[in-house]
Amino acid sequence: MKSPNRQFNVFNLSMLDVMTGALGAVLIIMIVLLTQKIGIESESCQDIAQELKSTTEKLIKTKRELSDTRKELKISKSKEPSILENIKTITGIIDITADKINKAIQKIASINRELFSPKPAFVGSDDMVVFRIPKKIVMIIDLSGSMDAKRNKYREDRLSQVKAALKMFIAGMDHEYKIDIVFFPAFSENINNKKCPDFRIQPELDKRCLKFEMRDEAYDDRNLNCYKYGFFEGRLTDILSENNKFKFYKKIECLKAYHDTPTLSALEFVLTEERYREAEGVILFSDGQPDSIRKGQRTVTELLSFVKEKNRFNKKIFTVGVGAEFRNQENSIGVDLLKKMAKQNLGFYIGF
Repeated sequence: MKSPNRQFNVFNLSMLDVMTGALGAVLIIMIVLLTQKIGIESESCQDIAQELKSTTEKLIKTKRELSDTRKELKISKSKEPSILENIKTITGIIDITADKINKAIQKIASINRELFSPKPAFVGSDDMVVFRIPKKIVMIIDLSGSMDAKRNKYREDRLSQVKAALKMFIAGMDHEYKIDIVFFPAFSENINNKKCPDFRIQPELDKRCLKFEMRDEAYDDRNLNCYKYGFFEGRLTDILSENNKFKFYKKIECLKAYHDTPTLSALEFVLTEERYREAEGVILFSDGQPDSIRKGQRTVTELLSFVKEKNRFNKKIFTVGVGAEFRNQENSIGVDLLKKMAKQNLGFYIGF
């Protein structure tokens, strides 16, 4: 049995760490929630994740220390004023921290009410945009060659990452959602026919496209949409059952990366087609410059003006930049374009 006169180190740095860490963990969770639902460009996601991991480790360690201390206090019959004073001080810290955590939780609840309340539809400023994720969405997927690990300098399998994200997104949808997926370009090489022998690229090619001897010549004709985009359903589809979701999963898995980046054609199609008129939002996944910019046909400003003009039904456009260039927020045309496109169309940008 330990001596009753032993000095217990109850009031220590580990205890203070866990008290402040608990509040820090709640605040981190708030930041994560906000960056998922609010258009804030964050450059410190890795730091936040590391801090959360560190806080969790401290919490586990301190729980062990508190357990040992309780055992020692139970054994000891000491009534030393110093120990009692330390316990009183710690209790005060716990009460203060608990109060702060409760206020943080109330703030989260308030944010959730603001995000999902029926109105207003939009609240924002140049620095922060609060938005509600639309339930009627068209997702536009970049299938250009650089989405394949063999065709980009970072050797990233970007398309596989996008496929996983799409499946997770669809898995969380309920009966209120209606979606379709549009992809670009739409050559036969963009579909893995071994996995999906019944999957056909839609829409069918214009007969004028078939008159060209070379597909690239047809593709490069600015007056035609030869091979530039395709779609899954050609309309917004209800996600009413797991079977509906499985059909989308299977088609997503069949997509392959090949050829160029006709982003503008796909966007124009989605924004102007009557079949997608009821869509409230568009999510664009892309990893590079559109052909129209890369080939010198348009500047970033001209392309943005064109998109704004075509978006006459005021769909929110959310952009997801795929790859290290976008995660690292590099100073590039691709990053600049996706950020500005989202901002001018009341959406948000994410580097994925």
